[in-house]
Amino acid sequence: MNCNDCKNEMHHLFDNNADMLLTDKITQHIAGCKSCSAEFDEMKNVLAALHPKTKITAPFLLKQNIIKQLSKEEVMKSNTTKYVKFSPFIKRGLSVAAVVAAIILIIPFIGKNKSSNNTAKAAISIFESSINANELIKNMEIKFGVRTDPKDNFSLIGKEYNMVEHTIIKSFNKPEKWRIEKSGRVVLYDGMNQYLWMPETKEAIKGNANADFIGWFKIMLDPSSILWKEKENAENDGSKFSMSESKGKIFVAITSKAQGNFLNDYLKNTSIQQSDNRREYVFDNKTKLLKGLKVYLLENKTETLILNIENINYDINIEPTAFAITLPNGVQWQELNLNVANETFSNISSKRAAELIFEALSKKDFDSNKEVWTQYNFVSKKMLGDFYGGLQVIKIGEPFKSGIYPGEFVPYEIKLTNGNTKSFKLALRNDNPNKVWIVDGGL
Repeated sequence: MNCNDCKNEMHHLFDNNADMLLTDKITQHIAGCKSCSAEFDEMKNVLAALHPKTKITAPFLLKQNIIKQLSKEEVMKSNTTKYVKFSPFIKRGLSVAAVVAAIILIIPFIGKNKSSNNTAKAAISIFESSINANELIKNMEIKFGVRTDPKDNFSLIGKEYNMVEHTIIKSFNKPEKWRIEKSGRVVLYDGMNQYLWMPETKEAIKGNANADFIGWFKIMLDPSSILWKEKENAENDGSKFSMSESKGKIFVAITSKAQGNFLNDYLKNTSIQQSDNRREYVFDNKTKLLKGLKVYLLENKTETLILNIENINYDINIEPTAFAITLPNGVQWQELNLNVANETFSNISSKRAAELIFEALSKKDFDSNKEVWTQYNFVSKKMLGDFYGGLQVIKIGEPFKSGIYPGEFVPYEIKLTNGNTKSFKLALRNDNPNKVWIVDGGL
C-alpha cells in the first residue's frame, strides 16, 4: 500500500465494522511511514478534542426518533434507490464529518457540569429534550397542591393558606381541550370558549378563548410552556441552577428573584412570579418527560412549599364528559365581554374611577355604567348591592402599582350600613382596547 492509498483509506481505522484485512494493511503502512503516521496522529487528536470527556447517553426519545427516521429512509430506498460513487478522499471527509456531526448532536444532552454557567447550559439541554418529548404526548393529568383559597382566583397564592388540591386534565389533540378544577371553582376550555363555574355562588361565566380566568396557571396547562420559560431564564444571568441525577431521575433546581415593580410590595408573594422562589423539577431520565415540580416561596431566610406536583400521568384514558360542565336548573352562562366602551370611565384617573364606583355602590346602581362591572354577572352584582348598598366613603387614597399586575390599586376606607368600616384596595384595570377602567377585584 502506498502513502496516497493509506491516507485515503485511513478513516477505516475509526470504524469498528471495517474490513480487517484492509485495516491491517493500513496499520502496517503507518507503522513504517512517518508521514502517514503523523497524519494519523493528527486525525486522532482532532477527534479526541471533539469527543466529550463525559460519558454520553442519548435521550430515549432521540433514539426512537432516529430509528423511525432510518426506517422511513429504508422504505424509500426500497422503492427508488440511487447510487452515488464518492472518491476515496470525499469518503474520508464524509466519515470524519459524520463523527463530528454525531458528537455535536449529542453534546447538548450532557447533564453534568461543574461551573454554574455550564450547569445552566446543561439545564437548557434538559429543558430542550423534555420539550421535544412533549411533542409526542396526546394528553395528560396533573394532580397537585397549591397554598391558596379554594374559592378565590386560581392565580392567588399565599404562605398563610392551606394546601388545596387541584386537578388539570388536558387533551393535546386538535382542537386542544382542558379543565382545571379545585373545590371552589372550575374552568373549562372546550376548544372554542372558556367557562368559569363557581358552585357556591352559582356563578357561571362564559368567555372567549382568551378569557383570563386562570391567570398564571395558564402556563401549567402545557409542560412545554413551563420549560420554554425556564429555558429563557437559564439563558439570562438572574437565576441560579443546580442539577443532580438519582434512581433514573434528573433533578433541576432554579432559584429566582420576584418579577415586577415592588416600589409598593402589596402583591409581593401573592403569586409565584411575584415572589422570590426556588423551583425543583423532576424529569424521567429515560423519556425526559417532566414528572414532578415543587415551588418554594423564599422570605427572610425561610422557605414555604407553595406548589407541589408529585406526578404527571401521560396518555391516559379521558372521558369526553371531562370537557363539559352541567349547570344546575335555573342557572345560565353569562357572557363576558371585555371589548367595553364607556367615555365616562376611559378618560379619567383610577382614583376618580374609584370615587364614581363607590358612589354607584352606595346607590346600588349597576346600570348607569354597566361596562365597569363587566367582570361580574347578575348574581355577583346583587350580592355586592346587598353588602355595599348605602355605604359612605370615608377616604379614597392615592393609586399605586405593584408586581406585574397590569392595572392599579386604589386604597379605600368605607362605612357600611351595619356600622362596620372596611379598609382595602380596589383593583382597577384599563388594559382593554378602549382603555375603560373596570372593577377587577378588591371588594
